[in-house]
Amino acid sequence: MMVRPDPNNMINRVRRTLNNAIRDENFYMAHQLYKSLFSRYISMHNKNAAIMTLQEGIIVLYDNHQIGIATDLAQLFAKSLSAQHIVPTESMFDFINDIFRKFGPSLSAERDSMLNPIIQWTIEHCPEYSMGHPSLHKRIGYIYWAEANFALAQHHYLRSTDGLAFAAMLVEMHKTRGLKYEVDLFITQVVLQGLCMRNISIAQSTFQSYTKLHPAINDEPPYILPLLNFICYLLQILDSGKLKTYIVLCEQYQSSLTRDPSYTEYLDKIGQLFFHVKPFERRPRQQHGFLGNLISTLMGDCDRDGEPRPSSSRPINLEPLD
Repeated sequence: MMVRPDPNNMINRVRRTLNNAIRDENFYMAHQLYKSLFSRYISMHNKNAAIMTLQEGIIVLYDNHQIGIATDLAQLFAKSLSAQHIVPTESMFDFINDIFRKFGPSLSAERDSMLNPIIQWTIEHCPEYSMGHPSLHKRIGYIYWAEANFALAQHHYLRSTDGLAFAAMLVEMHKTRGLKYEVDLFITQVVLQGLCMRNISIAQSTFQSYTKLHPAINDEPPYILPLLNFICYLLQILDSGKLKTYIVLCEQYQSSLTRDPSYTEYLDKIGQLFFHVKPFERRPRQQHGFLGNLISTLMGDCDRDGEPRPSSSRPINLEPLD
């Protein structure tokens, strides 16, 4: 009767050969043996050992300056998280963070191709986070910040819950890349973007932290800068869903909101998400400009809903934030 070979003995033999290959600096063979071990563990239904084998291989090969084959294992690792139904954990996010940081900006294309399936993996396991797990985005955002890639850092922080770090990054970005008079523009754009993504938490916490951390603001509401007061009030009325209050707010700060033409689209989206406004139909620019057209549209929705049409001269009855 033929005796089947013990799978563990096979694993041990491959492991010994792998150790010898690393000792002899035969990294091409080591790369192949790591993939062989991974496949053997999968066939044994030991998915955790399989993933740990790839993690080990990525580190060993990278630390020995074998970037190309380390990247190949990283790509396999990224795809295997979903394929093997690995549950997202903080420790796994820590490992991804370390690998992402090690690869650095010189391997941006490789990092992106690794990160995309990883984000999708977190969405599959945590569908409540439709843009990916915020804990992962927080880590990736910090790496991009450390690399002074503020645009990509902002992209990931908007999908996180770390408003304090996001605000600190925005302060640094304004001080190093912005103009003095843009201090309120930086945070206004971020808050509006966060609200358009339904991430109220990041919008609120980033605004509160930014106004405290930035040395050019560093005070409590009401603020000297009108846009900051607009954001302060907007954050307060979101839960109310009162369209007429939203219209009055936009009217009273219309001159400040025209400083950035992108605000109109953000305000249109916010109106749809929080105040039940129908999508704004873009018409030729009229006398009052694009923002004026939006406000007219908001008023039309207000009239159709049977609410009294608000007056632009009516003061906003809102208390400052605590």
